[in-house]
Amino acid sequence: MTEQTLRSRLWDYVGKMRDGFAPAAQVDHKIVPGVGNPYGQGTMLPTDEAALRKIRSEEALYGRVAARLGPVANFVSTHPLRGLTPERVGSIFNTVLVSGWMLDKACLDEDVILADSHWRSVDESFRVAIVGSPFTVEPVDSSDLAQAVADYQQKVLDECDGWQQACKRLLYGDHAGYAIEEVIYENREITFQSGGKSYTVEAPVPVGFEWVRNAHTRWNLAEGDRLELDAGQGGFVPVSAAPHKWLCYEAAHDFMVRRRGYNYTNVWLSMIKLNAWARWAAVLEIWGLRNPVVKYERDRWQDDKFKAEIISMLQAWATGKGAALPDDVDIEPSPGVSDGDARGMHAALLGIINAEQSKLRQGEQLTTETGGSGSYALSQTHADTKAEHIEAGEQNLASCVRRWMRPALRMSCERYLSTGFGEVLPRGLCAALGATPQQILSKCGRPQWRVTREMTPSVRMKLYDDGVNKLGLKIDSEQPYREFGFAKARSDK
Repeated sequence: MTEQTLRSRLWDYVGKMRDGFAPAAQVDHKIVPGVGNPYGQGTMLPTDEAALRKIRSEEALYGRVAARLGPVANFVSTHPLRGLTPERVGSIFNTVLVSGWMLDKACLDEDVILADSHWRSVDESFRVAIVGSPFTVEPVDSSDLAQAVADYQQKVLDECDGWQQACKRLLYGDHAGYAIEEVIYENREITFQSGGKSYTVEAPVPVGFEWVRNAHTRWNLAEGDRLELDAGQGGFVPVSAAPHKWLCYEAAHDFMVRRRGYNYTNVWLSMIKLNAWARWAAVLEIWGLRNPVVKYERDRWQDDKFKAEIISMLQAWATGKGAALPDDVDIEPSPGVSDGDARGMHAALLGIINAEQSKLRQGEQLTTETGGSGSYALSQTHADTKAEHIEAGEQNLASCVRRWMRPALRMSCERYLSTGFGEVLPRGLCAALGATPQQILSKCGRPQWRVTREMTPSVRMKLYDDGVNKLGLKIDSEQPYREFGFAKARSDK
């Protein structure tokens, strides 16, 4: 094959990449015309063609474009949580429903995470339970090609900075309904092992991720709830037009994606709770400190000089200094208040809402809310409910990530290197594995976080023992190192 032919194939491939890759990589399902009501389906958002070309360009592939998107700057928030009322919440939710406008809802989601410490802690523990587990890319089937593709993808993500943190941020989508990460690429030479062989591939691979605010997005209702990025000049860019550039997560909840997310339910609880905090703080500010009260005969109250001396002594005593008082003067503490501590109505309200928020995020009740006998919360059956929700969350995250892994893998398929001596050598994954792009894409690996039920290390180790010595299973030798934190010896000695 001549150098001119190879260069022609290269530019054909670059053209496919610029035009959104092969149709199989698209996830933007078109509406079938001629069915349904053509009226009242929402305003069509205009596409910013210049911004779309820029996002698909090679410059955008290796850089950031989301930092300056949106109707407002990245550092601007409408802060709807300040002075929030039920009417304001309803107005924000209705705007999302009717027009797909996300700015106020996105800012409200951010405010709740930043302001509600209990909700943030519960949400954080759920995310860590998933992305804190060992991550692997599993082969889609038992073929050698599937194993090699998975080994390549594993190597790429192992060398990618911030992969775990990006996946943790994606799970913010369970709170807000969806989340987006911008992917930044770099040309790298990837050497990986598979099936006892070593392969070297030169390709643009992901090397970093940047969070994209939901405030930068809007839903095109005229296109059947299509997620688009606000280009900031009155135009929009569909996220699906560059699937390699955006790693998207959608909560697996009811309703349209823009109306999903736990915060639709949680914001009412947070609003009540934050008001309870403010009222409790006011009670403590006024009544929380017991002050010294002086008592003496009513007749002596008319003596202004004596009264001034008593007040001066009282003030000195209150600041920790000594005081000399007559025998007929008594000092007593001011009355205390019962609703200023954990038994008060404000503290009780906070406790109830915290329990409701825990149940909302963890998806279970009896492990959070102990029954009168105190036995239900200890039931293994009910404790499993939380684990099942974590496993379901992992499966949804894996599904969303795999949707992005296909177009990202497509970029590694065909790649060429000029030697400088009139030769152009194939350097992509197709040449290394001797397969076509379609064959490689069909073997895209499955991301997996090894979420396991809680158990002691000794019980976990026994599973390995039984699996290998009794069942004869072939278990990855690296897995015990990852799960138990063993330091692997650098040499056999």
